[in-house]
Amino acid sequence: MRNAVYKKTVLPSGLRVVTEELPGVRSIAIGIWVNVGSRDERPEENGLSHFIEHMAFKGTRKRTAARIARELESVGGSLNAFTSREQTCYYARILDRHLERAVNVLADILRNSRFDPQELEKEKNVIIEEIKDVEDSPGDWVHDLFAENIWKDHPLGKPIIGRRERIKSFDRPKVLQYLSSKYRAEQIVVAASGNVSHTKLVALAKSKLVFSSSNGTSPLNRLAPAEGGTRSSTSKEASQAHVCLGVPSASFKDRHRYACLVLSTILGGGMSSRLFQKVREEKALAYTIYSYHDFYEDAGILGIYLATSPEQVVPAVELVLNELVKIKKEKLPRSEFESAREQLKGNLVLGLESTSGRMNRLGRNELALGEYISLRQALAAIEAVKPSHVDEQAKRLFSEKRLSAAFLGALGEDVLGKIDWSKI
Repeated sequence: MRNAVYKKTVLPSGLRVVTEELPGVRSIAIGIWVNVGSRDERPEENGLSHFIEHMAFKGTRKRTAARIARELESVGGSLNAFTSREQTCYYARILDRHLERAVNVLADILRNSRFDPQELEKEKNVIIEEIKDVEDSPGDWVHDLFAENIWKDHPLGKPIIGRRERIKSFDRPKVLQYLSSKYRAEQIVVAASGNVSHTKLVALAKSKLVFSSSNGTSPLNRLAPAEGGTRSSTSKEASQAHVCLGVPSASFKDRHRYACLVLSTILGGGMSSRLFQKVREEKALAYTIYSYHDFYEDAGILGIYLATSPEQVVPAVELVLNELVKIKKEKLPRSEFESAREQLKGNLVLGLESTSGRMNRLGRNELALGEYISLRQALAAIEAVKPSHVDEQAKRLFSEKRLSAAFLGALGEDVLGKIDWSKI
């Protein structure tokens, strides 16, 4: 995969086609990326981006839902989609000779879905069951509660999946209006990686993926979220307590993003990380503990998740806070820094061993940055991070005022008051 060839074409409509040709493979991963997600919804629309993603698979003027499901699976491929806070992606993975078939199916579900009223009503029930599934999975639900705390009333804090009362209010006119206003050519990127002909994909996109243009005016109105920490505890009968805590951090475009990734790796990026070693290995207070970084267009999160018994949640969280204090105040050991940086570089390289990983990176970079970041460039950016950069970010990010937290489990109402948040 070292000889990857990147190409980009902007069609007259504004739709972009980006490819990374990998001659040594036989597969292609292709995604139709739409620059719209839950943060682009008005309060009464919360969950609509995700709902539309579901409905796209429920039948078109040419294909039934069953035929859509069979179309690529019958030739060894796969078809799926996901909705995030900032994007919706419809994607497929196929053998290289089935590229046209994949584009035909993706174009059909995006351009010709019927949005039958009966199917709409049925899918509402499916999504409500999905919401129940999340609520029965505290390790998932706590992240939604945490997002609500850290972003407050901003759309980034609303659940991607939506809430029951909103889902029940959706109808065909609302779906069609949202599609016509948000699914515009300038907001769409066709990304493909593998043994793909750029010329062929551009021709297919021109003929199959015809979307209205916004004439240079973005249909999005994204406002940056305000900062400030909120902490809450939600009662739920469960054998474990689930905790998510963290702070606003670097955005996708921030020059400090790689330093923040190294910082997150040191804190909780694997078995050798500080939090894993201290909380699990040394004190045996949790089975699962890790840190992560989410990047958005104009914001980000450096978060920490752990699950432990309710009676151990206070000492476990205190240990986490102690590590945040330590990384703020003490000089970072060179060996630990270099190990984390190499780990980050290795994870990046390993993640690009698949066409799907490369396609995802292509699409996200084009939507967020409008440019291609080669593997060599990304590795050089990580290599350019110095220990002082990580120290600076730790001091900048971690403070009591900026720290948000969500607790979920069989905990008393006073659990938050038992923790000394002021130490950071």
